[in-house]
Amino acid sequence: MKNNRLMKNLGKATVAAALLATGVSPVLAATENKTEVKSNKTAAESSSKKTSPSESSKASSSSEASKSSSSVASSSSKKAAKKSAKKSTKKAAKKSAKKSTKKAAKNTKKVAKKTTKKAAKATKKSTKKAAKDTKKAAKTTKKSTKKAAKDTKKAAKTTKKSTKKAAKDTKKAAKTTKKSTKKAAKDTKKAAKTAKKSTKKAAKNTKKAAKTTKKSTKEAAKKASAKSTSASSTSSAK
Repeated sequence: MKNNRLMKNLGKATVAAALLATGVSPVLAATENKTEVKSNKTAAESSSKKTSPSESSKASSSSEASKSSSSVASSSSKKAAKKSAKKSTKKAAKKSAKKSTKKAAKNTKKVAKKTTKKAAKATKKSTKKAAKDTKKAAKTTKKSTKKAAKDTKKAAKTTKKSTKKAAKDTKKAAKTTKKSTKKAAKDTKKAAKTAKKSTKKAAKNTKKAAKTTKKSTKEAAKKASAKSTSASSTSSAK
């Protein structure tokens, strides 16, 4: 019994060391080893109970056989535990890797979805703002164009009015000038006619005066000659 316990403890220590070397959890291995040891213990106890007093002489050989059996069982248990630990480690690693990959993929998908949603929202906002600005600019341009067209129309109307007034004033001025020129020409003609008439009258008066002067001179001369003749006759009579 003491040998069995010793072998059990030795088996446990060996398995634990092997598990630690391979990186497998000692708790899992201990559970499997415990089950194996318990099975061996039950078998040993059953064998001990079946041994009769008459067979006590065979205790030594039976102990050796039990020791050998326990050693084989321990080696088998160690090998099985190592294989089981390796398989469990591989399975756990595979499961952990799969889980990590799945989680990473899920996180990546979530981040990508969130980023895409955020980008779409930003794009929508920018597009909406650009459309609003374009609409506002178009409205301002339309308003400016309308005002410019109105101002141009008003300026054209004013220019037309000014041109019409200028043309009217020019026509009026031309008419006034023509009338003034005509009147001036008429006045000049009248003045010339008057001057001619006056000159003619003056010439006639001068001629008449000259004739009168000549007649008076002739008459005076005749009178003077008659007086001279009379004086001469008087002088001769004396």
